[in-house]
Amino acid sequence: MITFHRIKNAFNILKNEGWVGIKYHWALVRDKEKGKRNDCHKVYDICFIEEGDAERFGKEGVLKPIVFDEHIEPLVSILIPVYNQAIYTYYCLQSIKKYTKNIPYEIIIGDDCSTDISKEMERWIKGVHIIHHHENYQFLKNCNKISVEAKGKYIVFLNNDTQVQQGWLEALVGVMEADKNIGLAGSKLVYPDGLVQEAGGIVWKDGYVLQYGNGRQAGEAALNFKRVVDYISGAAIIVRRELWEKIEGFDERFAPAYYEDVDLAFQVRERGYQVVYQPDSEVVHFEGVTERMDDGRMIKIETNRKLFHEKWNKVLEKQHYKKENYTQLVKRMEKYS
Repeated sequence: MITFHRIKNAFNILKNEGWVGIKYHWALVRDKEKGKRNDCHKVYDICFIEEGDAERFGKEGVLKPIVFDEHIEPLVSILIPVYNQAIYTYYCLQSIKKYTKNIPYEIIIGDDCSTDISKEMERWIKGVHIIHHHENYQFLKNCNKISVEAKGKYIVFLNNDTQVQQGWLEALVGVMEADKNIGLAGSKLVYPDGLVQEAGGIVWKDGYVLQYGNGRQAGEAALNFKRVVDYISGAAIIVRRELWEKIEGFDERFAPAYYEDVDLAFQVRERGYQVVYQPDSEVVHFEGVTERMDDGRMIKIETNRKLFHEKWNKVLEKQHYKKENYTQLVKRMEKYS
């Protein structure tokens, strides 16, 4: 449907990206519209945070403690970096407790000098390993610091502003156990309204990325087959611990964040492993809650994109597509579904 908003956007794209940009963005819009013709919307089990909840959260009698079973030899280590937003952490953990079955796991939380009641997590979470840092490492270094405590065969990185769904971890572990050539896998990320945030990521020759499936319905067939992808957003990923240790964690040149997950996928492939999207693992992501988009963030993203492009330019040039080839790439992806 042609609207004033779309016409305005088209002129901006034409100005900044030329006709190639128009073609690319039109293909994305066309795919979204195509999905709307079918009733394939999905409803997820999530706890919404209402206005005022954060203020009431943590008061005596409000919290029901979450108690996890402890395993001496966990198969999976779930690592959750935290900075404030205690109410989101609580509901994230609640969803893990509810929807993670039949797999021995441990939870390691890295509290990055929180100033809210996250610093008192021991009061309302039992059976987890909580590390309170003495300085603010920020996201990337927080992940690296707490990963050295992991005991599982697999490491799962999970954002605290997520709520996992039924079978999420079984699906991730299953894909890894079934094929030793897979080094890294990730979930289908979904917004709270049920639309997709990402169904696997695409990296273009210039280092820009596309969250494939963004804004589309979660039940679309095109978004629901397991496949090899360029990268997986780090909000919900699983990696072999042995491989993670060989890579030596996220490249700290990308600190405090952005493009470290894309870089990790490229490092995994460089070592001969595949990166796979697993749609049977679904995770709702309240993206933007823990960090708002502003000019500073945009500058950092662009700085890290340039760093990433410089690091991997030979691979990008040889193996990746240009944006204007989006349609051909999607056809190639669906061919192997």
